[in-house]
Amino acid sequence: MITAKINNKINLGLVLSTAALLSCNVALAKAEKPKLILQITVDQLRGDMPTAYLDKMGKGGFRYLLNEGVVYKDAHHNHANTETIVGHATLATGALPSVHGMIGNVWFDDKLQRLVYNVEDANYPLLSADAGVNQKTEIDPTQRTAKSSGRSPNNIQVSTFSDELKIASNGKAKVFGVSVKDRGAISMAGHMGKAFWFSKKSGEFVTSEYYYDKYPEWVSNWNDAKPTKKYHQKTWQLSQPQGKYVFAEQDDQAWETKFPGFGRTFPHQYGD
Repeated sequence: MITAKINNKINLGLVLSTAALLSCNVALAKAEKPKLILQITVDQLRGDMPTAYLDKMGKGGFRYLLNEGVVYKDAHHNHANTETIVGHATLATGALPSVHGMIGNVWFDDKLQRLVYNVEDANYPLLSADAGVNQKTEIDPTQRTAKSSGRSPNNIQVSTFSDELKIASNGKAKVFGVSVKDRGAISMAGHMGKAFWFSKKSGEFVTSEYYYDKYPEWVSNWNDAKPTKKYHQKTWQLSQPQGKYVFAEQDDQAWETKFPGFGRTFPHQYGD
């Protein structure tokens, strides 16, 4: 009788424990489905820099993420070329350049027998007229390699995190990639998302026929408001006294690239 009671208590305990674990798992499963996932990729930001310059930072931004988030201090992706599209595509796909295909901002195409720009695609022109690369004023030399203003993710050989999110949600997830650079937005949006990037020529955010037949109303409204006009003929000034910056004395070096219309020292002209 005592043994039976003990067994019953043990069995009841197991049932209660199992029920508790199941309820925890259900709650955890619900908690693991956020409504918004925001991936911010900063071009050329080395992993140790946020902590190295933490004493120079304010309460928000990186300090908030470091204090409140999960930090992976020993995460690496092993590829030699650190150009924009290589790193972005690696982060977006989880694959190495030899697999995802984006081996550089520019590469030589054997079939075309010429250099090609990573996301150029003549089959998908820009939706905006006269919003392509200005060959005379474009500060990014790799952009000037493209023979067409058309853009798409078709050179990315594998699926991205954004694509898998779309598939896992049966197409319900809304995925957008936004960047100043076309390659930044396109790699983050993947094959199934929507990408928008800034046209320095038109001063608007643009996209290509790969993504839309015409601009959504909210994009047209944003562009029509001309928010970039407030920077017209203004300059990018240092926000702090020059002496507070770690490399202030190295702002003007002979080996620095002097970008057209932008210069190599502060203050930098935003342009017309």
